Amino acid sequence: MVSYKALNTKVKDIKLKLVTRYGHLNTELDSVNEILIDETKHWLNDYPDSLKQYQSALDKFKGNIFERNLLDDLRLSLELLMKGILENEKSLENQLSDLGKFIQDRGGSKELGNMFQKLIEYFSKYQNSYVKHNDNVIEEEIEFVFEITSSFMKHFIRINKL
Repeated sequence: MVSYKALNTKVKDIKLKLVTRYGHLNTELDSVNEILIDETKHWLNDYPDSLKQYQSALDKFKGNIFERNLLDDLRLSLELLMKGILENEKSLENQLSDLGKFIQDRGGSKELGNMFQKLIEYFSKYQNSYVKHNDNVIEEEIEFVFEITSSFMKHFIRINKL
């Protein structure tokens, strides 16, 4: 009998092989990295409020609707995750110093801490310029913002587990 974990690993391997070998055949221009999304959702299981907003953003992305709202849901998901892990009620923009210290306290390099701080700083500026105060979302950037946010969230949760 094959275990769920072994089966899940095989499915991920097959997905990865399909994407790397036949990704050029994908006719959907707005496709997000499904493996990254699945992994991020898995890591968010312990953060249900964040997961709920993340799933809302994903549903909107897959439906190709409400671009502004999906990016706002993604921002809120990240903010709720950071509040949960850092155990505070600060807005995303006010987490920068806590974030750098958190990463370094868990053995992360100073450079990684600085990189994450810059990512959050620029992410916040992007949100303010194109989402929060306006509805000027550049459709071609949504996939990138979704994936970089997912990568950040996944790594942030993993660091917290150390």
